[in-house]
Amino acid sequence: MTINWVIASNNRGKSHDLALCLAYYGLAAENYLSQASRLVFPTETTTSYVENALTKAEFAAQQLQRPVIADDSGIELPALPDILGVTTARDLGEQTSGGDRNAEILAALQAVPAAQRQAVMRSTLAVAWPDGRSLTTQATVTGFIAENQIGNYSGGFDRLFWLPQFGRTLAELPDQWRLPVTHRGQAARKLVEQLKQMKG
Repeated sequence: MTINWVIASNNRGKSHDLALCLAYYGLAAENYLSQASRLVFPTETTTSYVENALTKAEFAAQQLQRPVIADDSGIELPALPDILGVTTARDLGEQTSGGDRNAEILAALQAVPAAQRQAVMRSTLAVAWPDGRSLTTQATVTGFIAENQIGNYSGGFDRLFWLPQFGRTLAELPDQWRLPVTHRGQAARKLVEQLKQMKG
């Protein structure tokens, strides 16, 4: 499959997951770093997923002079209302590894009963073209935070995110089950549909 799209992110793990989601719906993409030098993206200063994703996409589209896809995502826990969400990376530390972030969340929820460990993961995808055009899609997945990190099919918050309908965490689901139900996978489906409509 010909690679037509690049993903505007310096996070290779997130880029890999997004590329899998897009490929599931027939759109080939790869991290921009496979084709260009590393960019220094504008610092995220807003509390809007849409603004953050658009800022990254529009910046990269101008720098690379080609269409790009960017993602802004976060995890929200009603039991921890003052942290996480759109500022997840800022709250837990940009350089903190996925495993360490998960450990911090588990520690913060240690005294919270299972029924109150609800969680939502949100993803906003933005496409930007060098001529100034753009579009965005958004999606969520709801579940609970598990008592421990479980699963090896994927990493990051997937190892904490327990889905009642499967009785497993996202990371316990192979890609053919996981990708369609994740926040990023659902946003990717909507994005591919919009791009097809534009061509049609």
